[in-house]
Amino acid sequence: MSDAQISFLQFEDPAPKPVAEPRPQRLSSKGIAPGDVVEVDKKGRRFHAVVISLQQRDSGRFELELRPLDNRISYRSASVREVVGLWRKAALPQRE
Repeated sequence: MSDAQISFLQFEDPAPKPVAEPRPQRLSSKGIAPGDVVEVDKKGRRFHAVVISLQQRDSGRFELELRPLDNRISYRSASVREVVGLWRKAALPQRE
């Protein structure tokens, strides 16, 4: 007789852990200009806005003055760290 123990329980492989979304790359203030459209993540709420101006604080960080594209958004400013997406305003080619 064999000394191997018989198991009546069947165990499935554990479910794989969910893969976390990659963090968005940080942008620098050098790439952002008035007229650009930005995607902002402010306290977990994401929205799109047009950049009105870019000002440097006394601490050295940059603050964006925004005009949200959705009128339900009340945020009018954001730091560069809160910007997760950027679409630059392109100049139209000159007609001859």
